[in-house]
Amino acid sequence: MKTLSPSMIETWVFLAQSSDQKLARAKFLAYRKIKMTFGSIELAKLYIEQKKDNQIEVVVI
Repeated sequence: MKTLSPSMIETWVFLAQSSDQKLARAKFLAYRKIKMTFGSIELAKLYIEQKKDNQIEVVVI
């Protein structure tokens, strides 16, 4: 997987978890990108943590 900016992933997670009706389309698109790239919001959050702290190693089996 190519390196993705943690800021961009944080934005996707924020949008995917938003309850604002005005962001419904952005929420859908962000959730779809997370699902395609990571499989779940939890794994996206782990990716963000790993990128911010180089000592964390995440291995998906």
